[in-house]
Order: sequence, then structure tokens, then C-alpha cells
Amino acid sequence: VSSDVVVGWSSIWVTGIVVGVQFVLCYAFFMIKRSNDERNKVFDLYETRQHSLGHRSPPPFQPHWYLKAYQMSDSETLRCVGLDSYMFLRLLRFGARLTALGTGLSIILIPIYSTGTARGNSTEGFNKLTLARVEHGDKRMAITVVAWYIFIGFILRELHNEWKSFALLRQQYLARGDEDVPKEFRYSILCEQVPEWLQSEKRLKKYFDRLFPEKVAQTTICMEMSCLDKLVEEREKVLNNLERADACAHHPKVSIGGRCSCCWGEKVDAIEHYRTELSRLNTSICHERELVPLAANHVRHLRKCDGNSNALDVISMSMSAISEGIQQLQTHDGQEFTHSMPLIECNESHFSFSDDDEERDIGEHINQIEINESKISPSSTAFVTFTSLRAKQAAAQCALTPDRTSMRVFHAPDPRSVLWENISFPLSMQDTAKFGMKVVWIVGILFWAIPVSVVNSLANLNSILQALNIKTVDSSKPWYGFLSGLLPVIALALLLDALYALIVLTAKRVLKLKSLSDVDAYATYWYQLYQFANLWLIVIGGSIFNQFQSFLNDPQSIVTTIANAMIGSSVFFVNMTLTQSIGKCALDISQLQKFVIALLMRLWRSESTITQRQMDRAKIPETYQWGYEIPQILFILMIVVLYCPIVPIMEVFGLIYFAGRYITYKHQFLHVNAQTFEGGGNATWLSIFVFIISIIYMAEAVFIAYMGLKQSPASAAFAFVPLVVTFVFHLDLRYKTITYLQNLPLQRAAAIDVKEGECSDFNRLIYLQPSLNTCLDEQFHVVDSNTRGPDAVF
Repeated sequence: VSSDVVVGWSSIWVTGIVVGVQFVLCYAFFMIKRSNDERNKVFDLYETRQHSLGHRSPPPFQPHWYLKAYQMSDSETLRCVGLDSYMFLRLLRFGARLTALGTGLSIILIPIYSTGTARGNSTEGFNKLTLARVEHGDKRMAITVVAWYIFIGFILRELHNEWKSFALLRQQYLARGDEDVPKEFRYSILCEQVPEWLQSEKRLKKYFDRLFPEKVAQTTICMEMSCLDKLVEEREKVLNNLERADACAHHPKVSIGGRCSCCWGEKVDAIEHYRTELSRLNTSICHERELVPLAANHVRHLRKCDGNSNALDVISMSMSAISEGIQQLQTHDGQEFTHSMPLIECNESHFSFSDDDEERDIGEHINQIEINESKISPSSTAFVTFTSLRAKQAAAQCALTPDRTSMRVFHAPDPRSVLWENISFPLSMQDTAKFGMKVVWIVGILFWAIPVSVVNSLANLNSILQALNIKTVDSSKPWYGFLSGLLPVIALALLLDALYALIVLTAKRVLKLKSLSDVDAYATYWYQLYQFANLWLIVIGGSIFNQFQSFLNDPQSIVTTIANAMIGSSVFFVNMTLTQSIGKCALDISQLQKFVIALLMRLWRSESTITQRQMDRAKIPETYQWGYEIPQILFILMIVVLYCPIVPIMEVFGLIYFAGRYITYKHQFLHVNAQTFEGGGNATWLSIFVFIISIIYMAEAVFIAYMGLKQSPASAAFAFVPLVVTFVFHLDLRYKTITYLQNLPLQRAAAIDVKEGECSDFNRLIYLQPSLNTCLDEQFHVVDSNTRGPDAVF
């Protein structure tokens, strides 16, 4: 929207009325349905956590739900929802607090701006309440600078308090974990690029035993076994079909031998057919599992036959070298130590593996053709679990090898978040794919201006009509305000939803990331960058290539263009904030989408055909995708920080957004939703701070530019002070706090080991691939005394 166009209130009023009606209808549905569920003791819609997390949920159907959610203490909220969700709520509360201050400042700034002497189209209508109303060089801008000082100082103070609180909670999480996360998670590491000569559980265990004597509890080599995975997946589908057929009152038929199961081919009894298929798949799966240990030994057997030990060299300190170095340090105590500790190349030849170390010598019993056809082989990914936190933290924090192409160690992901279908994908190929996709996403940002420009043009329908040589319409009409206010917001939301789905699909299918936490981090990063691009493209408008050309011709023109266009785009962001606050809160609290989907499913299928498995799945609490939720919140945060001194009324809408979302999300986290894995605040605070501080830097740069545009050099000069203070604050926080929150200090890990003792009772199945976990076969009726247990897998 051009800064020379009169910006009216019509679209804001229409948007407010529409989302207000939506809120009233959704809230009425929520109260009526919730009362019925309370009488009938039904927990499936509004108290889903009671099915699986009743021990970490408040009593169901509490009266005055919003007051109960607001009044719940921080400690109890943390216990119920976990650190990830807790820090997410604190992010919303942080936004509510700063917009509350901004609202207070707007009460002072709006009357000052509205009495300004500047005149023109850009100072009428909605813009009467903005800084555009103030004349160039007016002394009123001194009050704006003071308000900006107060606002930035408050933000930095709040950030300092949040980090102080988070640092303590993060260290507690690293030391104690979460009560619903298996304890093996805290004691485990993920090894990538494991060399071939160590791709055996016993060999890898002996390798780490050399580095951490008597501290290794277990090792798990992840296997590449696409055939077995496909069989297990097929068996899952057959079981679902069998349960659906068994739930039917009549005996259904299924076609076999044709192109599809509903037509062509011979009609047979579905139950008998699926039982036969299930039995066949069980036999095939058991046979494939028998080949897993043979395949692991087959690789080592081929190297033995070749008489070749040319494995990947791993450079590390051998235990003898460390002992020798310690003796030299003791010998030279008090003297200048002039020569370095001897560094020894450590590869397969430096580790003596006897025949007893092998699971068994398979010799001529290997059926090479059968193993090759099954496509089973050890991968370069492994999990190692230690008996002490001290050993685990030392392994995760130190460099085992000086060569990046050799074995690399990371903290193990929460076992509930592991994407097992990607676990064997080589890290080197993943790094290459990441680089390629980075180029794609960066180029995509350049062309992102095209769809955003189309969306932005919907805010000015008359301009589109003029371009099409169609008669314009009266912009004061209510329907015009409805279309110009809501259409762009809805179109942008749909566009961003499609973008997020594409990013997640890329992370899972192209990059083959190995955990949901990694997928969330990847989606958050790129989705947030596109959100940043959205703001500037909406503000500037037009083609980004034209803006680049303008920047090349006159570098200062970009700053001037942005500052000029800020006020013109403010109405679009007001409508977006209203829609995302009142409208989104209403839909979330009412669970209307979930109710409608369940209703349509019941109408499509009779209850007699619904299996127990499907009913159990309906009781699983839904989860929030951090990679989708957080960028949207940071986008609104960016708007309210950028617009605070320029369009102060924006803070009022921001307060509605953050306060409403805080109460809504807190209630949902306590009663309805539950996250499938816990990351200790990494996704919801630690990794997003770079975006929060970037928002502050951008806001300060825009404010300085706007003061310069208003021909107020003194105000622009004083505006540099918050920028310098923010930079110093950022450096201090980065080097004194953030750097030390990625890992648990060894000193604290050792203290915990001394206080609680080292752990020896571990669940071996925790990082075992599901396709190899025979304990899961009970639902398929294949467990018997002859089934190979988990100890026989490798």
C-alpha cells in the first residue's frame, strides 16, 4: 500500500467483526460441548491428556478454565507440560509483557501523534494515530525517542530474566531429564560415520571401553535393512485390514489376483485371506531377522578373506600414549614442557580383536546370495550408552578424532523422536543434501516476492481493477473492507502452510533427518527466514529484483523505501494479528476441526466397523509442531517491536494476540495436547534466541532510519544508544550464558554420579530398531519360544 493513499479503518472494523463473530460461535460450541462431555465423563475432545498423561494433568473439566490456567504456578506448569512447552509459554508471556508496556506507551504517544501538524493523504484516517502525523523536525519526536529507550530497556531486562530462569532449568534437565523420558536417553550418545572395522556391537563397545574403561553399558549398531522394513510396514497394513474386516458384522470379501482389492480377480473371504497373508509375512520377517547377525559378520568375513584391514583411519590417543604423556607431565613438573604428547594413529591394527570378540565365525555357513538379496548390512550409525553421566558428557563434548571425516559424536535424541526409517542414512550424504537444499531455499527467497506480491495486491482491489481496465468500486462499502482485509491474510496463511509442508517433506524425505527434533529445528530455521522475507516484501511491495536494482543505484533508497512504507502496510498487519489472535484462539479452544473430522468419519463408517486400534489412536493427545508454531509467534513479535514507536496502536492488537494465545495454549497444554518428545527447551528457546535478537536489531535499524527520514538528526543520533546497548548485552549473554547450556558440565555430571551412583540397569530395547524388536510382535501373534530375542539380533 502506498504511503500516499488514505488508509481507512473499514477493513479493520470488518475484520474485527468477522473474527468476533467467529469467536462467539466457537466459544459457545466449546461451552456447550464441554458441559455435555463433563456430564457423560467423555475425555476424548477436551481432556485428552487424561487417557495417557493423567498423572501430569490437573483435574478435568475445571470451572472458569481461563482463570485456572492463568493461576497455575510456574513449577506445577513445568511439571505437567515439560520444559519445551513451558518455555514456549514463557515466550508468549514475554510477548504479552512487552506489548502490555507498549500499550501503556501508546496511551501517551497516540495523543501526541494525533495533534501533529503534518497534513496529506498519508496522515489521514488510520494514520492520524501514527508518527506520520508528526511534522519533520518536530520536537515531539524527542518523546518518541524516550519511549523507545524505555521499550528497548524493558525488552533487554525481560530477556535477561528469562535467560536467568532458563539456564537453571536447562541444567536441571540435562542432569535429571524428564520424568516420562527413559533414563537411557541421558546416558546415550549418537555415533555417526562409524568406520567399517567398528561396525559390530562388541568391537564398538571394546573401542569405547578403551577410552572409558568399565563405563560402557551397551552399544547398538543400526542396520540398513530396507527389505525387512518393507515387510514390517506391509504387515502393519495387513493387520489393519484384518481388524477392520473382523469388526464388520458380515463377512466381507476381497479380490485377489486383480489390479485392486475391490474389483477384478477372484473374490475370497477377507478374514481368511488377511490371516494367511499375516502368517506369510510373519514367517518372512522371522527369516529376515535371522539374516541380520549373519550380514553383520559377513562384512567382517569378507575383509578377513581379503587379508586387508584398510578401514577408515581413526586418529585418537591410545591409552598407552595418555599414560606416557601423564608420566612426562609428572617428570617435567615445575619445568617448561617443550615437546608435545606423542600422537598415535589408532586404526584397526591398534585394537586386538580375537576370535572370541566375534559373535561367531560363520565361515562357509554364510549364504552370500541370500544376504545380498535381503539388502541387510551394518550402517555407519550407532548408539552408545554409558553407565555414568560423566563418561557420557566427556564422550559427547570431546573430539574423539581430529578428522571430520572420521567418527563424530552427538547427544542421542529422545528415543520417542527417532525417525527409524532414516536412521541408517550416512551423515556425509546428509551434509551434501543439506548444502544443496540450502541453495534451493536461498534462491527460493529471491523468487518468493512473486507470490507475496500477488497476495499483497489483494489489499488494494481497486488497483487490480484499474490494471484490468475495470471500473473501480466504492472503497467505503463494507464488502470491500471485508475482501481487502481478510483475503490477503487468508491467502498468505495458505501460502505459508504449503511452504511449511514442503520444508518438512524435504527434511524427512530428501535430507532424511534422523529425529523429529532435527526436523523441527530445520523447519523452524527456514520457515522463520521466509517469515522475515514476508515482512519486508509486504512492506516494500513490488518485485525484489527492482528493489535490488534500486539499492545498486542508490543504497540509501532501500532504507528510505522501508521507512516510508512501514505505515502504509500497518493495516495489513493489524488484520493479520486480529485473525491470528481472536480467530485462531477460538478454533484452538473449541477443537472444532477435530470434532467435525470425527463426525464425518462416523457418518462415513458405522461404529461397528471401527477397530479398537482406531479408537485407541483417537485418544492419543495431539501435538504442536514447533517448526510451525514458533515462526508465526516470532513474526507477530517482530511486527509489534518494529511498529511500537511508529504505529503505537499496534501494541494493543499485539497484547490481544499474546495474552489470548498464552491463556489458550496453557489450557491446551494442560488438558488437551502433549508433545511426543522432550528437548529441554532447545527448540522453544535456546535455538530461537538468534531470531529474537535479530528482531531487536532490525527494529533499532528501522527506528534510526525513520528518525533520519523525519529530518531529526538529534533523535537519530540518540537512537544509536539502544543499538549499542543491545550489542553489548548480546555479547555478554552469548559468552557467559548461552555457550554453557548445550552440555552438562563434567563437574556437575561427576557430582550426580557420586550422589546417585552409576546406573547398571538399562533397557536394551530403547534404541533398538522397531523392525528388530520382537517384543512388538505380540500384537501380530508371532511370539513363541523359538523367536529370537533382542540379545540375538546382533
